[in-house]
Amino acid sequence: MIDRLWLYPPLAYGRLGPSTTPCDNYVWGPNDLSSRGTGRTTVQPAETLDVAEDGTVTLRQPATVTFKDAAGFRPVCPFFELHGAWTADGVTHEGPITAEVLAAAGVALGDVRWEVEVANLKPHHYTQVDDDRIVATVSIAGDDTGRRALDGHSPAGSAAPLVPAGSRVPLGSVQLTRPSAELPELRLRFTPAVGAVYGPTDLPNRTSDYVLPADRLVLSPQSPWVGFALGGDDPRTNPGGLFAGAEGNAGLGLVDDVCDGTVRVVLPAGPGQPAELSAVARIVVGPPDFAPDQRPFTSAADGLTDRVRRADVRDPAYVADAARTTLEVRDLFERILETVATVNVDAQNGRARFENIAIARSRGEPEAAARDRAFPAAEPLTDHPFPLTEAARARHRRFLALEVLEDLLRERPDLLPTVVREPATSERYYDRRMPALMRGSDRHPMHLTRRQYDLLRAWSAALRQDVEQGT
Repeated sequence: MIDRLWLYPPLAYGRLGPSTTPCDNYVWGPNDLSSRGTGRTTVQPAETLDVAEDGTVTLRQPATVTFKDAAGFRPVCPFFELHGAWTADGVTHEGPITAEVLAAAGVALGDVRWEVEVANLKPHHYTQVDDDRIVATVSIAGDDTGRRALDGHSPAGSAAPLVPAGSRVPLGSVQLTRPSAELPELRLRFTPAVGAVYGPTDLPNRTSDYVLPADRLVLSPQSPWVGFALGGDDPRTNPGGLFAGAEGNAGLGLVDDVCDGTVRVVLPAGPGQPAELSAVARIVVGPPDFAPDQRPFTSAADGLTDRVRRADVRDPAYVADAARTTLEVRDLFERILETVATVNVDAQNGRARFENIAIARSRGEPEAAARDRAFPAAEPLTDHPFPLTEAARARHRRFLALEVLEDLLRERPDLLPTVVREPATSERYYDRRMPALMRGSDRHPMHLTRRQYDLLRAWSAALRQDVEQGT
């Protein structure tokens, strides 16, 4: 009898790409810290599963990782694998669910159902009209290993559907793999869309600034989304530039093919399976990764860790484990350098100075003082046109030798609160505190997670305590 089901991973990210060849599997290796190295994370190829048209799976070890070919970026196509716990002869087992495990519970492979639902709700986010939802659903029997398209449509019965009958917005595809003796696991592969933009059929009459192929002019001009306008103070415009507008801020009705949604597996009751079971995982699709060897200093994983393990760094026993906390801090500063390596700090400084002026005007405060909370406009150096960018990268490269940072914090225990921005304050101005000049998803100055910030404070305090105790 099967007692529990779950999908692994519970959350996966797909990445758009027009190539028909999925990106090879890879892992992040150690940082290149050689004397002439980049200081960045290395990318190492890993065992990769190839899926044929009939669902047959083969295992391959690539020699290199190719992220882009002649057709464009290769899509990142994650797998979801069904796992569970079952009892056989009074013994509990855990692991991948296979056809053999199903048969022991009296369930045929074809009786298993995979249900995938993904949606692009950007238009609906603005208009709050159900007609502007774009949703794709498929239901697949467990022994159906053909590729199934995820065609996005407006809800049935819509009065003014964004995607009219007979049209579609492709949101990718899914395919079950064919179990074999070598690879008996039950898997679903999700393939994202190509990274295209779709518009209303009358887009050429609305603007000449955006030109789309005729086969992507599929949306209804009568839908609420096409021509939709928002006021500048509407919170749905924050951050700005989330939809293409024409004169008067009226939307052009453009839609991309990103999406997110769920993958669900249903295991029916059978002769040896008294109750129906199900498991759900989430899929999120985003753009290609333009810097796969450069990790962000604050990631989705950091956000999730902040929610479930924030209290760790407030536990003296946790912080007292110097090896563990030092590894976390070292990893953070390696990722900070990798982030700086992707950013034009001079351009960000110019934007921050401009936005500070706008904030000051809205508050009736002195514009010059607000502007200069960011860095002064730097003069280009003789040998480098982006002086702030060059200086930021050089400074953060020093901190890869963590002893430099440790010595600095021992000498100046009050430094961190001064140079690192505290998370989630009401401060709107962009200033020189780290992460300097960067904008968060809420258009406020970006910050570390609370857990990362508290870890740095606790780690710094422990360093100072060592000095005071003479250790």
